[in-house]
Amino acid sequence: MIDRLPRAATTFLALLALGACSTPAPPANPLLKDPAQWPLIKLKGLTDNPGLPDEAERALAQIKVGSYDMLAWINSSGLCGLSSAEWSVHTDVSMYVDLTKSEGHLERPEGFSGPVEPAASSAYSTKVYLFCTPTRMLIRISGETSQPHVSGDAVAQLVNDGLNAVVGSMEAQIESLSHPTVTRGG
Repeated sequence: MIDRLPRAATTFLALLALGACSTPAPPANPLLKDPAQWPLIKLKGLTDNPGLPDEAERALAQIKVGSYDMLAWINSSGLCGLSSAEWSVHTDVSMYVDLTKSEGHLERPEGFSGPVEPAASSAYSTKVYLFCTPTRMLIRISGETSQPHVSGDAVAQLVNDGLNAVVGSMEAQIESLSHPTVTRGG
């Protein structure tokens, strides 16, 4: 059949086939693969980094509720994590995800509003949940409601039997928790 086509048509089909074979498929989500583009990386965060784990580069926020004293942290290599502050009663809580190696399932955890984004998550027991996206960290601490406090780039809200916190830019905070009850200095 190809030998019956005019030469120009055969050449066009050959170029089309070569182009299709040589064009790489675009990455599933280029924002996930380039941490330098993440809004989280650009946050000021906490000026001191007390008790950060080896994987962490800098702390973005501190979230306290009940017996939990947690540091939300980032590493410019693509790690997003949550660990107990060194003075916390729960010294063994440490979790992180690597968004650059994640496919980033689209989700928005229950209890938060705002956009559905590519996210990776981790949990500690059934008490602490961490959802990381390139634009924000969504944190849920269950079973604790006493003496809530946040510092750094975070706001929080007491809900049911726990605390929901958002670490991110002011815009991300407002999108995800439109009426926070726990704010810096508040």
